[in-house]
Amino acid sequence: RNAHVEILPLSTGCLGSCTYCKTKHARGELGSYSPEVIRERVKTAVEDGQVREIWLSSEDTGAYGRDIGYDLPRLLEDIIAELPIDGRTMLRV
Repeated sequence: RNAHVEILPLSTGCLGSCTYCKTKHARGELGSYSPEVIRERVKTAVEDGQVREIWLSSEDTGAYGRDIGYDLPRLLEDIIAELPIDGRTMLRV
């Protein structure tokens, strides 16, 4: 574990049906984590004091939230609201 990087999964699975890919077979349909859970994880990471980067990760990042009636731009706005205003924590998508 890197004390300066927090990796947050946004979802599991994907919406695609690519013939060459086994992700959907292994992980199933898109399953987005709730925005509240993700925001809490961001808050916790920021409060840690050592975390300098938060990486958002998933197999189908652009499809985040389609299964729960949410979307990636709204989630990013929510996350940015939790980041310190001094810029000490970067966000990577």
